[in-house]
Amino acid sequence: PSMSQFIIDEILQDGDLIALSRHKFGCRIIQRLLEKCPSEQVHDLIELLLAGFLLVSTHAYGQFVMQSLLQNIDEKQRILLVDLLEQHLTELALQAHGCAVICAALRYGDPVDRGILAEMVLEDSDRIVCMADSRHGETFIANLLDVVGDAGCQRLWALLEGNPKFEAVLEQRSQ
Repeated sequence: PSMSQFIIDEILQDGDLIALSRHKFGCRIIQRLLEKCPSEQVHDLIELLLAGFLLVSTHAYGQFVMQSLLQNIDEKQRILLVDLLEQHLTELALQAHGCAVICAALRYGDPVDRGILAEMVLEDSDRIVCMADSRHGETFIANLLDVVGDAGCQRLWALLEGNPKFEAVLEQRSQ
């Protein structure tokens, strides 16, 4: 990690972190820094990523950076990230890459945050149907089912009965 400091310094001094996060290879560099370096070392990078949350989350490569961030973040920054997820839930849900970020939040988030996010998703039936029909639909449904209780499962069943992705997830769970 200490050997990586020069990379962090270069990104902060000369680089456009948002553009780098959205680059085919740059996103991998940012992911490894988030995974391998202590949170104090990448604190400034995380702050910049949070400032560009929507731009990064809805991009083909940027979504992977946000997914990595969800797994490698300190408590204070996690609260900010969850707040951003809640603020931009509709925009994320309507976009395939944003949907992948929501899926990651439902999978890797703090249990309390996962519950809050799941309830917010369940509040809007159009959003659920849109997300279920996205490229990440099966993952979304599986992650949502892991979080919601029996009442949430019944609501999902009522909304998605006949949806092939929903049926596939239910079939996998019954085996």
